[in-house]
Amino acid sequence: MWWRRALWFAGLWLAGVGVIGAVAWGIRSVLL
Repeated sequence: MWWRRALWFAGLWLAGVGVIGAVAWGIRSVLL
């Protein structure tokens, strides 16, 4: 079903954003 695929993509996107945000926060905390 399309909604299941949409939820899967949304979860994948949120996971990617979370990982990128965590890495960026870690780099920023180290540099600052």
